[in-house]
Amino acid sequence: MNIMLVSVTQRTREIGIEKALGSRRRDIFLQFLAEALAISFLGGVLGVLLAYAVSLSVGRLPLYSVMAKHAEGGDIRLLIDPVTLLVATVILGAVGLVSGMIPAIRASRLDPIEALRHE
Repeated sequence: MNIMLVSVTQRTREIGIEKALGSRRRDIFLQFLAEALAISFLGGVLGVLLAYAVSLSVGRLPLYSVMAKHAEGGDIRLLIDPVTLLVATVILGAVGLVSGMIPAIRASRLDPIEALRHE
């Protein structure tokens, strides 16, 4: 959300130009909301890829088999459960939506005259 709030602040003049040229509040709202969701989606994809890379590279951590022979059953195996992945994706979508709403609303409510004056 902080990144999107900074984006609104930095692009205030651009928003003023868009509104002066006839953009509706809904258009600007959807623009910033789509940007927030794209950032969230990209972060989620990178997180899942990193989790798979770590779980594949580590594979199996020898825990008990180091001390006892033929005790592979006590080793730690890193697995990614599809249900956990689904729940994390739903939470990521909700957080991305909620954290994108406030900056999008703020951007859509800017006065075009005041936004054009902003430096």
